[in-house]
Amino acid sequence: MMNLVDIHCHLSMKHFKNDLDQVISRAKEKGLLLIVTSSISPDDFFSSLKIVNKYKNYVYVTLGLHPPGVTEETFKQTIKLIEKYKNNILGIGEVGLDFYHVKSESLRRLQQKTFREFIRLSKRLEIPLVIHSRNAMQLTLNILREEEASNVILHCFSGSTKEAKVAVEEGWLISIPTAVANRPLYQSIAKFVPLRNMVLETDSPFLSPFKGQRNEPANVYYAAVKVAEIKGEKLEKVAETTTRNALRFFGL
Repeated sequence: MMNLVDIHCHLSMKHFKNDLDQVISRAKEKGLLLIVTSSISPDDFFSSLKIVNKYKNYVYVTLGLHPPGVTEETFKQTIKLIEKYKNNILGIGEVGLDFYHVKSESLRRLQQKTFREFIRLSKRLEIPLVIHSRNAMQLTLNILREEEASNVILHCFSGSTKEAKVAVEEGWLISIPTAVANRPLYQSIAKFVPLRNMVLETDSPFLSPFKGQRNEPANVYYAAVKVAEIKGEKLEKVAETTTRNALRFFGL
């Protein structure tokens, strides 16, 4: 049985309310060693923590603030929670920039300011960073470089190969989602990024490899299959390398 890791999903979302036990069982059947659920707001963190406590040593959590939800207030609350729960979380994230959903200039400036603070906090606490970037990749990379961020995963990377090259040169990890199964954008990134810089995720319940279906952690297997096909590598090698990268990144 090969070992896989889903480095990013959202198990606390309502989509999993009725069958989470089965979702976890299917993940184990597909060879997942562990799952990292990403909390995106202070409220969401407490729901996520309940799940982590229920599936101890199998589901882990990162604590962040989805960029469209950034306000002065949610930012303050999130920072406090990170400080308080730093030993219970695997990383700070998802945090970053989202100019797809957020058009207001002042809110975009606030995102950039809080993003820099999250990076500084991650360095001070020596906790890795999981980055969300949508329609703002160049600026995201510039800020990460200016702040000298080191332990970084770019979740669900949707930039260009030129931008991916910057991340690879910095030694950051690029996360390929299950949508690589059917979306050319992710396929071109998977082709370009070396395995040593790659991890896998579902971002479930979103980005399913199967049209019209809810995504779930077990499907990370299909990301591995597609990456192996694209790179002309053995499936076992893709699983082994991406899993090793994920475990090392999160210090597990």
